[in-house]
Amino acid sequence: MAQQKEKMKAALILAMLFCFTSGIFAQQKSYINPGLLTASGTLSPAVMLNRNNMNYYLNGFLEGRLDKRISLRGELHYMLGNASEKFLNRNIRTTFGLQYGFPFGNFEVHTGFAPGFSIMESNRNLSAFEFVPTIQLNAGVRYYVWKYFNFFSNFSYVHSKMNNLNQISGMADEFVFAVGLGLNFQVLKKYRD
Repeated sequence: MAQQKEKMKAALILAMLFCFTSGIFAQQKSYINPGLLTASGTLSPAVMLNRNNMNYYLNGFLEGRLDKRISLRGELHYMLGNASEKFLNRNIRTTFGLQYGFPFGNFEVHTGFAPGFSIMESNRNLSAFEFVPTIQLNAGVRYYVWKYFNFFSNFSYVHSKMNNLNQISGMADEFVFAVGLGLNFQVLKKYRD
C-alpha cells in the first residue's frame, strides 16, 4: 500500500511538472537562434576514473551558435591546488569543438566533442610538466530563462594520459560536473528584441 502511494505521488509530481513546463515553453519567445553567445564560469568537481581522487577546477566556457542546433564551444579548466597524496598536482586544460543541441522551446539538451590539450604535473614526478593531448565528450541541459541568462548542467568525460612517469600508469581520465548560471548575448541584430 505504501509503495502504491509513493508511485501515485511521483506520477502526480511528474504530471504537474509536465503541465508547468509545457506552459512555459509555449508562451516564451525562443532565445535559441544563430548568433547567440553563451558564457559562464563555475567551480567544477571532477572524479578521476582511474584513481580514487577528486579534483576541483575553475571552469569557464564560451559558446557561439552557428544555427539553432550547431555551435562552437571553447573551454578552459584550471585545477585548484591538490594534496600531495593525490595523483595530479597541477592541470590546466583547454578544448575547442562542436556542440549539437536539441532545442524544445527555450529548453535544450546538447552533446559535444572537443579535442584540446592539457599541461599537467603529477605528484609522482614534480620535476616535469607534461603537454598532453586531451579529448572531451560532454552532454548537458540548458534552460534559457531570459535573453541574458540561462541555467545549465553539463557533464564531461575527459580523456588524457601522462607519458613520462616511471612504472606508474599515467591515465588521468576524469568525469567533470558543471552546474550554474550562464550569460547570453545575441550578436545578430535581426534576432534581438
